[in-house]
Amino acid sequence: MRLERVTIVGFGPLAGFEAVMEPKRLNLFIGPNESGKSTFASAIVSTLFGCATVEQEERSKPWSGAKHKVAVTFSAASGRYRVTREFGTHHVEVDRLKGGSDEVESTVFRGVANPRGRSAEQLQYEEVLRGWFGFTEARLFRESSFVHENALETQVSPELRHLVSGAVEADYQQIEDALMERLDRLTREHPYDPRARKRANRSIENRIERIRLLRERRDRSESVLTELKSRQDERETLEKRITQTRNELNDKEKLLAALETWLKLREEQRRHLKRAPEIGTELVTARRARNQTQEIDRRIQETLGYLANAPDEAESDLMRVGMLRAQRARNQKAVEEERGKVTSPPKRSPLPAIMLGVGLALASGGGAWLAFQDYVMAGGAALAGLVAGIALGAILSGRNGRSPALSESHVRVLEENIRILGEEIDTIEIKVNPYLAGRTVEVVLEDLKRYKKMVQERREAAAVIHSLPTPERLEAEAKEIDEAVASLRSKEKALLQQSPFLAPLRSDPMRAAEAAERLKREAGVVRTRLTTEQEALDGFLRRAGGLDGDAENLESLDESITSEEETLAREERQRDALLMALEVLRDSVITYQQEHVHRLAHEAEETLGRLTDGRYTKVRLDSDFRPTLSTGDRDGIPLEALSRGARDAFYLALRASLAKELAAREPLPLILDDPIAHFDEERRGVLLAMLEDLACENQVILLTHDRRVLNQVREAHVLGVGTSAKNRDLTKVQVRP
Repeated sequence: MRLERVTIVGFGPLAGFEAVMEPKRLNLFIGPNESGKSTFASAIVSTLFGCATVEQEERSKPWSGAKHKVAVTFSAASGRYRVTREFGTHHVEVDRLKGGSDEVESTVFRGVANPRGRSAEQLQYEEVLRGWFGFTEARLFRESSFVHENALETQVSPELRHLVSGAVEADYQQIEDALMERLDRLTREHPYDPRARKRANRSIENRIERIRLLRERRDRSESVLTELKSRQDERETLEKRITQTRNELNDKEKLLAALETWLKLREEQRRHLKRAPEIGTELVTARRARNQTQEIDRRIQETLGYLANAPDEAESDLMRVGMLRAQRARNQKAVEEERGKVTSPPKRSPLPAIMLGVGLALASGGGAWLAFQDYVMAGGAALAGLVAGIALGAILSGRNGRSPALSESHVRVLEENIRILGEEIDTIEIKVNPYLAGRTVEVVLEDLKRYKKMVQERREAAAVIHSLPTPERLEAEAKEIDEAVASLRSKEKALLQQSPFLAPLRSDPMRAAEAAERLKREAGVVRTRLTTEQEALDGFLRRAGGLDGDAENLESLDESITSEEETLAREERQRDALLMALEVLRDSVITYQQEHVHRLAHEAEETLGRLTDGRYTKVRLDSDFRPTLSTGDRDGIPLEALSRGARDAFYLALRASLAKELAAREPLPLILDDPIAHFDEERRGVLLAMLEDLACENQVILLTHDRRVLNQVREAHVLGVGTSAKNRDLTKVQVRP
């Protein structure tokens, strides 16, 4: 693979930059620090392999706002190609170019290829990369062909070892993984397991466990079948006894159900027959109440019909008229008495004066006796009291006589009352006159009382009628009862025909109730016995340990055991074959890689000797590519013991050797980003000469800020980075003095 052109639309600080490179000469990029040399190298790798992390993609965004896009044109063994990547959308387009022109012959790939995903398009693009480089990761490109920012230190990964040994990336690993996968599916214990003992069993262990379980099941089934034969008779006896008890219980329950049904029929008959007299009584009461209502209506209509339309206040008005007339009569009588007193004064009676004198005499005599305890004093006091009382009574009797003026005044008051009462009586009589119909108030009042009484009797009779169903409804209910009783008797007759044992109980309800209770007790006893026998059977089955479920077909178990043993033997043969294949594969690969390790060490030894002017005479690499160096007077020098410049020289020698080894499959360009920072002038000149020679076989791209190299290169294709003429070809031929 040889790079021809790199066109950067926008990548980091570079924008609108294009570099055309020579395939057979040293391509020397010279520019000051911060001019974009490392960005240019990263753009090539990122365009081919993509940005492995989001942070890397963010750092590579164009500073000037240009479109984040790069195109790389190169030639490979299969033809010329141009890879264009738009980093913002991860869109990649791979075009095959015609001959030496930029005309597109065909499109190899077009789609979204994001190395951080595993889409179908990304997998397709990785197949394209694998055809060019033999690998798909930018990491392997950096380990083999790209020295980035003075990072000369080289760690040879297992994948890179496979590439160096001539194998396509992961071919050996895929074969080994496939063998290991099949081996892991077969067994969990094998010498190639890096995790030693796994927790979960695999096919062989599972099959061994299944065979053990099958044999245990067969032994258990054989024992169970033997025990089942000895217990079969006992089980049949228990089941037969349970069947008999269950039949007996069913018979008892049928008899009890028939008896209870018959008792219910008799009870319903009694209930209906008890209701029949009640219906007759209610029917007579309803009819009597209806007749009574009709009779009251007739009597009211005949004698008291004129009061039917009288308002409720008529009675109170009539009663008030009677009261007012009586009051007026009393007042008229009082007037007549007062007028009689005025014309003939009343005779005065001496009795009140005598009674008053006697009272005062007793009081005076008693008080004197209590005060003096002397009869004379008491008698004198009594006599004085008598005289005083008689005199006082005479005076008062004379004052009680009413004067003619006062009597006249009283008469006038009574007459005024009589007049007011007469007016009120006239008013009320005018109001109730339509209802009197020529009758006296007393007669109407008497009729009104009779009317109220008859209305009350009618209300009571109507209440009785409303509290009972209508006679028609009662008659219909009586008819329904007769039909229900007839139906119940028919059912009873049919039941007695089906159960003859009920006939003797028909005439004796007490005996029937006792029979029902007796059947309930007997059914309860049988039910208890059935439960006991069922528990005995369940206990028998439990003691057998679920023998029915444990007993399996011995022939089927034997067939399963034979089949599992045959499969186990086949899997064990497969396991042994896989172990042998892995052992042979690993030995072959180690042997094959050791040959390439020795050749790689020899090439690194020649390059290092050339760079160090023969100071280090021997380079050894073990199977893990760990180096040791030798000088003329010392062997086994570890790389860590060398100076920084010597280590850089070794790593450059190793990278050059790796480039030569990888060139056997597909020559990859060697991109060196300023690797000569720690080299002195003489070693730098030797390195440049070595790179010029290597450029004849592998394309070499050297990026540096040291313009002194222009005086040390013999022939190179020089390009400026960070100058005003970015795309100007600065190729020149120089001869080292």
